[in-house]
Parts: sequence; structure tokens; C-alpha cells
Amino acid sequence: MARKEKMLEEISCTYNEEDIDRREVGYYATPEFISNYISLRMLQINNNGTRVLDPCCGKEELLSFFFDKGLSIDGIDIIRYKDKYKCNFENIDFINYYCNKKDSSISGLTHDNIDDDEMLELDYDYYIANPPYNCHEVDFIKNNKGRLKKYFSDVGVHNMYSMFISAIIDLAKQDAVIGLITHDSFLTSKYHEGLRKKILNECTVHEVTMCSTDLFLSQGADVRTSIIILQKGKKHQGEVIVNNRSLNTEKLKDVLDKNIKREYSKKYSLNDIILNNEKDNTEFIIECPDDIKSLFYEKRLGQILKCVTGISTGNDKLYLSEKMEEPFTIPFYKNPGKDRFYTNKYIYLHEDFLKFDKEIKNFMVRNKPLLFKAGITCSSMGVEFTASKLPSNSTFGVNANIICNEYDSWWLLAYLNSTLVTYLVRGLLIRSNMITSGYVSRIPIINLTKEEKDRLICLSKEAYELAANKKSISYVMLQIDNIVNMAAKISKETINSINNFKDNLVKNT
Repeated sequence: MARKEKMLEEISCTYNEEDIDRREVGYYATPEFISNYISLRMLQINNNGTRVLDPCCGKEELLSFFFDKGLSIDGIDIIRYKDKYKCNFENIDFINYYCNKKDSSISGLTHDNIDDDEMLELDYDYYIANPPYNCHEVDFIKNNKGRLKKYFSDVGVHNMYSMFISAIIDLAKQDAVIGLITHDSFLTSKYHEGLRKKILNECTVHEVTMCSTDLFLSQGADVRTSIIILQKGKKHQGEVIVNNRSLNTEKLKDVLDKNIKREYSKKYSLNDIILNNEKDNTEFIIECPDDIKSLFYEKRLGQILKCVTGISTGNDKLYLSEKMEEPFTIPFYKNPGKDRFYTNKYIYLHEDFLKFDKEIKNFMVRNKPLLFKAGITCSSMGVEFTASKLPSNSTFGVNANIICNEYDSWWLLAYLNSTLVTYLVRGLLIRSNMITSGYVSRIPIINLTKEEKDRLICLSKEAYELAANKKSISYVMLQIDNIVNMAAKISKETINSINNFKDNLVKNT
């Protein structure tokens, strides 16, 4: 008999709105039209089920449709939000429940022919959930990280919603339908590669519909969410309903209405919506044109040039200064922000930084041989992805920096600032507002002739001078896009698509 782990810190309680930190708990009420849509889609997939579980049921917003159908419904939540529930409610922590269930399934095995996965499964036909929207900084994860890593070793403990999804998949019996409205950073983030692989290895993917960014705005939550419909097991896999992010809630309602009526313009094979090359991390790519996806078979930036990070001070206030004065004398680039081609967004690094690297634990200097070399410095934060000239004799932070010769720096600068690359980065590689060198190094490099590179170099230098003098570069960008799009051999339809994506970048990512 295996010894049980000590129970994770219990945080269940009774609802008192004034006492609850919504950011800590991660609860946001699901709009009724979303609840009804998910329920109806689940019943379209399997209309014969009888039992439902909502492991984070809140105020039962997701369950109304199932109540009307007369199904047997169980609900779990760490907070009792009301006195009376229509479902069979338990005021417990679902993650604790899962961990204890997992321990029991392992310790309960007495025969070699009993699968521990079968011992873990629950007898529900439907799982519906709006998992908590909070991250690794919440107290529950910080206080229990050591134990949680044991139970979620395959997907990590990066945030609550990903652990909820992983636990639901483990607990679901074969053929159970799983309907989620959830934070969608897992679709592309490197941290969530384990969760993506778990979904793809253990579930049928029926639908991925990205929701508009204003969906939870009235509740003070500026979050990017998606509707995900899965089914435990792989035998049901067919074409997938896929929808990119709608610009607003009204447009999202139209999309969902068409989905229910099966009036979608196109369904996708599972392979069409996954970046599955060796250099990629099984990212979900939503409504990606075929001629764009084919670019990922080209060489990547990191294969032809050094794409690196530099210095992490651990405490910028101590080691960086906006003014050039002793001992802060070394130019330091950490994020050009919205600047393209030319940036004057640099500050000054303490001149003893190499000494600090040896003496101070959290002061790290990476890629020392590449410091003070010229190249390109890229944005690290913000929805826009931008690239600017990196002068020699300067240093850089943890943003992506490309070390290259003068010739390569100019044509590559034009390419990286193109609309095509904006789409590759923000529409496919990483949809969150933080980008590291790992993502930048995976940008496909299209085949460019010397003539095309020379033309891009001229335009890049022109844009640099305009930007340095605070003048518009719009006309130059149009010419750059024309060259890049033609070299990439993408269709007019695709060009229109990526232009529309960039025109509404914040709402589309």
C-alpha cells in the first residue's frame, strides 16, 4: 500500500463577495450564450449521456441547459456561492480531489491486469468547465508547488486552468465529452507543450473557437479565451471546427450560431491546425492559410544566424540607469517597444556587470562572446512585434537579439518588420504579449534572391532614416510588404487575411 501524500492546503470557503480576491480565485461568470452553446455542442456530439460534472461550477452558470434536459449533475467548487444549488454540490477543492483520487487509484491496484487509468476514471458522460484564470503566482500554486509537480509532471504547474484541464482529461472515461471555455495561452505557449501533447495523444479534438477579447471585460477581466470541445479517446477524430478570434461579442455570437447550424465555411483536419514540424512545439494554429503553413518547412532564423538573449540583472533599479553617469556608462537595449528600424530606447548598464555575473547569484550574463557586437534588437513585450538596429559596443537584455553582419542586418530588418512576419509571430508562434528568443529563432526565413535582398536593404535604410527623424514609414512598409509577399509566393486572399490581422492586431491576437 503506497503512503498517501499529505493533503494539499485546503482553501474552500463560503461566499462573501467582499472577502474574495477574484484574481486569487480566478472566477469569472460565463455569459449565458456561451454556456448554452457549449452544452448544445456537447449534446450534438453525444446525445445519449446522463451524467454531468462541472469541477468549478461557480454559480452554476454553465449548467442551465443540462438542467433543462433533466440530466444528473454534480458540481464542485472551493467557494459556496449560494445557499441552494440545483446540482449535487460539494464545497471542495477539485485539484485536491484529483490528487487524492490519483493516490487512491495507485494504492488500490492489486492485480497486474488492472490499468491505473481505469481506476482513476469517473463515470460522467460530460465534463463542462470554465477553469480558474490565474497563474503560477497565486498562493495555492506557490504554497504547494512541490506536491503539485508530482501530480502534474506531464503538463507542469504553470497556472490553475491548465491543471484543471489535465485533471479533467485524466478523470474522464473513454468517450466522455469535455466542453471548456478557458484561457487560451496554452494554444501556443512553450510552457504548455505538455498540455497540448496530452490533448492530442488522449483526446479527439472537435472544436477550437477563439472568443472575442471583450467577452469578460464587463467583469474587469481582459483575458483571451477559447471554446474547446474534446472527447476522451482518439477514435472519434474527424474534421475540426476552427474559428479565429472574433473582433467583438456580437460577431462571436454570429460565429457560434453558424456553428450550431453547421454553416461554417470550412472544417479542418487535425493536421491542418497543428504546427508539427521537428522545430516546432505542436502549437495550435487557427485558420492558418496553407501557403503560410508551408513556410514553416523553410529554414528558420536561428539556423542561419545567432538569435540570443543577454543580461538579466535580477534588479534593474540597482544596475541600470536612464542617465549616462558613472558607473552607468554602457548602452543597454532591453525592448524597442513599438519602434521599427531605429530605436533610441536604451538605458545604461553598470560598468562592473561582468564582475556582478560572477558574484551575484541572480545577475546573469548570457552569450558573453556576442556582447558589444552589432545586429538587430527585437521587442519583448507588447502585442506588436518589432525589430530595430542594434549598434556595436552596446549590450542587451533578455529580449531577442540577432547578431549578424551589416549586409544581413539590413535586409533582415525589413523582413522582420513586414506584415507577413507580424502574422507569423503573433498569429501562429505566440499569441501572448511576451516573446522570447526561442520564438524569434523559429521564424521561417523565406527564399530571397540577391536582387530582392538588395531592394529590401535600400528600403530598410530609408525607413531607418525616416524613423530616426520621427517621420512616417508607411509608404516604405508597403513596398517592403510587396517584395516579401511576392517572394513568399502567398495568394492575394492570404495577403488580405494577414493585412486584416495586422489592422486589428490587439483584438485578433
